[in-house]
Amino acid sequence: MSSFINDENGVIEPYADLTAMALAVAGFIIFFAVVAQAYTSYQQKAFIVEHYQDAAALAEKLSRDSALTVSSHPNMIDAARVEEISGDPQEIMKKYGGYYNFLLKVEANSDVRDYSVIIKDLRNTESKTGVSASIPVTVRINEVQEIPGTLTVKIWRK
Repeated sequence: MSSFINDENGVIEPYADLTAMALAVAGFIIFFAVVAQAYTSYQQKAFIVEHYQDAAALAEKLSRDSALTVSSHPNMIDAARVEEISGDPQEIMKKYGGYYNFLLKVEANSDVRDYSVIIKDLRNTESKTGVSASIPVTVRINEVQEIPGTLTVKIWRK
């Protein structure tokens, strides 16, 4: 019986299993990090899918808003009015920013001139995750120059 008690062939060193335990813990940490990243990516994609129609509808409304268009041609964006609104965008932000924060970008490019104006509320910070929608518009630069362009709206959560 004393040989059974004194036999140390089957005894494990006290720190031999710590490497295996550390590898298992590191594996779990990596697994949870990957799952968390996949979930946040899924949330971003779900927001885009759910709210793209909202961004497109807002772009359509803004393209026909009398504050941005030429009074005699309601389907043409007036560059002078856009620049006027970009100086103080509070009125248009209050009018259309009920559910989302948004920014508006009007771009027009031709051989002669490039035109680009961004209208956003400086009090709100722009989010990395959002939905953008663009529609084609005609931008009236002055009385004789009209250029095809795009009106882009980006919305994100409040």
